[in-house]
Amino acid sequence: MTEKKYTTPWKDRPRAEKIALFVGWFIIASLMAYAFLPNKPEPSAPLPSVASETQSPTARYNGPSAQALSSATQYLLQLDSAMAEGTQVLKAGQLRELNAHSKLFKSLLESGYTQFGRSVFQPLGKCTSAAIFANSWWQAQVTAIRQGGIEPIPGAIQSHLDEYKFNRADCLQSANP
Repeated sequence: MTEKKYTTPWKDRPRAEKIALFVGWFIIASLMAYAFLPNKPEPSAPLPSVASETQSPTARYNGPSAQALSSATQYLLQLDSAMAEGTQVLKAGQLRELNAHSKLFKSLLESGYTQFGRSVFQPLGKCTSAAIFANSWWQAQVTAIRQGGIEPIPGAIQSHLDEYKFNRADCLQSANP
């Protein structure tokens, strides 16, 4: 146990051994630095799909006007009609029509983005919010039907309907000149 380990002094080591020790310690230090220093990814150009989402185009209507009120009224009538038709589709049990009706809600939502903008903070953004809640109402209805008429989140359907009505009223108010 008292056996002493003898090491070769640095000056007596062969040159190849010194180089190997330097390379080994350099690799260990590099790995430690890589592991502990924060990684900063190189900036890259955003993908075209991401760029289009972040740089939303301006809305067709940017404030109250007679034209905006007319378009908002027509748009909300389309949403009301889609919701009424959706209720009929669900009551009739026309499961094949569910997909087509879901696509209708999505197209109405896209139309809202184009006409009134993508943000509730835009002057007529409540019109698009109405479409978002109409779509959410529809999706909650479909989910409940698929689960035997039981809502996964109790009260979600009524909550989405209430939000739709609230945003519908705000839309008409904000579009009125």
